[in-house]
Amino acid sequence: MVRRWQVVAFICMLLACLLGCQQQGGSSYLKKPPVYRFKTVTRPIVPRTLGQMAKEVNIKIRMMPSNSLQRRKSRRMRPTFLTIHSTANHSSTATAMQHSRALCRGAFNNRNWHFTVDQYMVVQNIPLNETAWHAGTAAGNHNSIGIEMCECENRGHNHFRTWDRAAKLTALLMMRYKINLRRVVPHYHWTGKNCPTPLLTNGRPGPKWAWFLSRVDYYFRCINKGVSFR
Repeated sequence: MVRRWQVVAFICMLLACLLGCQQQGGSSYLKKPPVYRFKTVTRPIVPRTLGQMAKEVNIKIRMMPSNSLQRRKSRRMRPTFLTIHSTANHSSTATAMQHSRALCRGAFNNRNWHFTVDQYMVVQNIPLNETAWHAGTAAGNHNSIGIEMCECENRGHNHFRTWDRAAKLTALLMMRYKINLRRVVPHYHWTGKNCPTPLLTNGRPGPKWAWFLSRVDYYFRCINKGVSFR
């Protein structure tokens, strides 16, 4: 009997230790995101109001059903990070609206995100005060808004316009939630995944990610009287 209790006590102590390590690691992701250096866009600022920038972003609201599996598992959130993804779907029909339709009918098992972006529009899929299942870790899911950029390949599709629209959306969300640029992170930040693939270099943040941050910073300055928030 004594030995059994000793074994149980040891297991409980081991679990507590492991959970403590996991919490510490998760906390480090939140407190110390890496600094990515980039060259500031030097072209003149074109001032916009928040409404003008929102109009350029072109946000359509198409919410997932509140009784869907993913939304039933969600919890309330005050976002402190913005996580950038890419869909890895190269189908010619894989637009922002098509991804939204797929989310609404439950085509993505145990996955959802807040916004989908293509060259023409942004579609919002779930409320911004609600967690989504996109980052691969509890820390990422519970603290960040997920933004998916489409990679569809069809005649006339312009990936640059998709990335540029995502940068404008990111700047708007930075302003709304007082999130600084250091907390604009790729999916890679949370799990090491090669995502968003088109904006990483050899699977890691590099010159292309720095270019994206420079666009976000430029658009933020456009709506913040020329002042960055890094």
